[in-house]
Amino acid sequence: MNSKYAILLVGLVALTVMFSGCTSSSSAAEPGDIEVLTVYSCGGPTEALAEVNEVFMEKYNCEIKFIGANAGMLETNLENGAYADVFLPRTVVLSEKLTSLGLMNPDYKVYQFTDWVIVTPSGNPKNVSTIEDLLNDDVKVYTNSKSSIPALNAMASQSETINVLYEKSAKDYDCYRKMLSDIVVGNADAALVERRCTTLENGKLQMEGNIEVIDIPFEYMTPQIAIFSVGVMNYSEHVDLAYEYQEFVLSDEAAEILDANGFIPVNSEKGQEIFTEYYPEYLSLNN
Repeated sequence: MNSKYAILLVGLVALTVMFSGCTSSSSAAEPGDIEVLTVYSCGGPTEALAEVNEVFMEKYNCEIKFIGANAGMLETNLENGAYADVFLPRTVVLSEKLTSLGLMNPDYKVYQFTDWVIVTPSGNPKNVSTIEDLLNDDVKVYTNSKSSIPALNAMASQSETINVLYEKSAKDYDCYRKMLSDIVVGNADAALVERRCTTLENGKLQMEGNIEVIDIPFEYMTPQIAIFSVGVMNYSEHVDLAYEYQEFVLSDEAAEILDANGFIPVNSEKGQEIFTEYYPEYLSLNN
């Protein structure tokens, strides 16, 4: 196991033991009359869900203990007895797995989608409009093959093109933020990133107005990387509040926040188009 992830996993185990424990009656104790909801999520939507959580806590007079990290590691922790009231993984597969193990209630929902885009410096100096344009000799491309979800994984159907991009890459990164910092100041002509990354604050280098965002067909996306689900754990000690949270994540109020952070809320017009066209097997989850 990569040492970075090993350390993270140990830390997550420590956090979950500190925060909770399925078999302990005091695991979800809350100060006074304030309920404390433990929410696990994959790391991608952390900034978006932080805003969602602030609104929810004020609305329901509660506290949220939020842990955002690799969804697979969090799911393993849950299998091993870690406590959470709600889990929001990138993918439906992990919700299916936890349900099959009797750990998550079967009424989990799809709540949003994501996609990848091409980013260029402001003005798009090389007139890039497609992934194929990135292969042109005069286009200086930066890549992110060492990031947690590299473009090759996110768009596996385009592996042939992306592998060529990796070969011609002028610089390869392990972090989207570092790569975007260089795009903003014009050190490269283009890069592939998850759309949400174009909304992040990046230190003093503000991306709004300093980059161009070019859409990529959604059909390029690896299906389970582009979809997010939310489910209530079946041992939750705050069942009513957990379901209020699930419902709130699907609400119009939360959708505005998710959209502003670069995601595609499931109940938006675009979200419904994606849901119907690319994920018909999951439509019944939200009906």
